[in-house]
Amino acid sequence: MARGRTGLGDAFGALAYPDFRRFALSLLLTSIGAQLVQFVIIYQIYVLTGSALQLGLTGFARVVPHIILSLAGGVIADRANRVRMIQIGQVGNGLCVLALAIVTYTGHVQLWHLYAVTTINAALTALTQPGRTALIPMFIPSDKLVTALALNSTIQQSSQIVGPALAGILTGALSIHTSYGANAAIYFIATIAMMRIQTSVTLPRVTERPWRSFVEGLAFVGRTPVIVSLLLMDLSAMVFGGYRVLLPIFADRLGVGVVGLGWLSALTGVGSVLGAMFIMSRGNMRYKGLYTVFGILGYCFALALLPLSPWYWLAQVACVLLGATNSIQTVPRNTAILMASPSALRGRVEAFRSMLAGGGPPLGFLLAGAVASAFGPVFAVVGGACACAVVVGLIPAFRRELLDPELGQVAVDDLARPDRTPA
Repeated sequence: MARGRTGLGDAFGALAYPDFRRFALSLLLTSIGAQLVQFVIIYQIYVLTGSALQLGLTGFARVVPHIILSLAGGVIADRANRVRMIQIGQVGNGLCVLALAIVTYTGHVQLWHLYAVTTINAALTALTQPGRTALIPMFIPSDKLVTALALNSTIQQSSQIVGPALAGILTGALSIHTSYGANAAIYFIATIAMMRIQTSVTLPRVTERPWRSFVEGLAFVGRTPVIVSLLLMDLSAMVFGGYRVLLPIFADRLGVGVVGLGWLSALTGVGSVLGAMFIMSRGNMRYKGLYTVFGILGYCFALALLPLSPWYWLAQVACVLLGATNSIQTVPRNTAILMASPSALRGRVEAFRSMLAGGGPPLGFLLAGAVASAFGPVFAVVGGACACAVVVGLIPAFRRELLDPELGQVAVDDLARPDRTPA
């Protein structure tokens, strides 16, 4: 297996490819927009209701479209122009948030508007996310894949710094509807950024029926134990770690207000960037499975620390650790999954991963909100951390392939593919 050089000097090698740079810019803007709208909607629901259960129901609004549409998005991603598919989703998200800005400005906003936009936003993300990730190997050679995915993760996690901080500042200094208006503009600019992509993203013509393609993708995942194991560990962290929806409550208890809430969310992004930079410095590392296991266990520790923090500074430390450990497990895991999947199936494999990645956190939000309503927010988060640690600790005991130092070999069709030429 090809191994990239280690060290931060080579960490940004994927940016030498012009179309990946355009893709990365669009991803950054889209991710900022997603973080911004999620933050403001949760904050607005808390302002309107003050209910932990209502906050948790935002998870239900997200999980249904992700479960239903992610796999369909994978089938589409392996048949359609992935760039155009992403652009349509970005425009749709921009229009929805713009409508929300208008009803908020006019004073006609109702709770169902917030849940409706949350659902539509999740539906469009579910349809486009498989194609977004499946595009990356089309822009760069296979030996740069770890670096590209680490950069991809860094971009998404950087949005957790910019998005919540921007949302907190705009909402605190100006208004909620101003935040929504800025959000819509960000989505539209992200659409424009992808217009100059020149790499041919045309896929071979598919003649089999969509349902058969769908089943073929699921069958590949089912007969690849390493992918199933990695996905199960990630799912446990998402379902048992739905702390984000309870952050307004913790911020309120610490007396830091909406700006302090924004910084708690942003510091998770700071930690994520630091974790991704560490992973990039490792290059195409060995033992990707162990990075995943210990990364999630570290995440569980930080998850338990957050609600037990009596001081704002300690809660900030916990948020940084949450972001760092999440990146440390995410990049090796996703790299192993992509490298173990042939190009023709990547859209569908990524769709299955995207279904879990998009559906897991909303389920976690719903679970955290329900448990917090019954037993309190501290019990909800600490109990989730303990449950996640037990599950993730048990999986490697039954799936020894996670200990393989060469976990996630490059797919055969990619080894035969000529490398692309950077700018």
